Amino acid sequence: MPRPPAPQVKPVPTKGPSGVLIGAVVVLVLALIAGLVWAVTRDGADLSAEGSAHALAEGGGVSLGPGPDADVPQLHIYGDFQCPWCGVLEDAIGESVQEKVDAGDAHLTITLMSFLDGRLPGENSVRAANAALCADDQDAFLPYYRQVYLNRPAEQGAGWSDEQLVSFAGAAGIGDDDLETFTSCVQDLTYEDYVHAMQERANQDGVSGTPRLFVDGTQITDEQMQGLMENSLTLDEVIAAHS
Repeated sequence: MPRPPAPQVKPVPTKGPSGVLIGAVVVLVLALIAGLVWAVTRDGADLSAEGSAHALAEGGGVSLGPGPDADVPQLHIYGDFQCPWCGVLEDAIGESVQEKVDAGDAHLTITLMSFLDGRLPGENSVRAANAALCADDQDAFLPYYRQVYLNRPAEQGAGWSDEQLVSFAGAAGIGDDDLETFTSCVQDLTYEDYVHAMQERANQDGVSGTPRLFVDGTQITDEQMQGLMENSLTLDEVIAAHS
């Protein structure tokens, strides 16, 4: 079967009259990104690659909170750091997710995908994901993850330099004593193979675009994703709808 032409994925407005514009663009962009991920993901990454301190085996992502067997909501976020809508989702629910994980009220798995590196220059998705895994070794994964999104470039594809990725460490709570280790991990791309394993695992699990949020193993609907992004739904409401 011939591959479809890769769509242009552009940052989108975060506000619109009565949410109508946002709703239409959310559905459109999610559909376009699904086509893009099919077109450019790499095949055959090694699922045995070693990950960071809280990384699951076989590219399963980073596991945070009480644990996957705990009697709390199980959240799973799939995202690519260069995906504009992933940043919008993080802006909308990032603080709530952090609070729930810190309080032991939810278990969170984050799978960092990197399919946009096949469309944009600089391997920025892989390098940023690797840096987040380096932060995980310093018990700072979520704060660092948030810093990457907070400091995302205005123009998609501009990416981050290694110096920028290292500079996010302080705001993420990585102290001076650990900075040299963190910096070496970033510059050496210590977890590059595991980043590719996460993408391969996402492919195998049938995740064909970003962002994606699963609650207790069920993907939330496009309407719920829209509601989160435009702040007309809270994370608690979405969780309750799946409990």
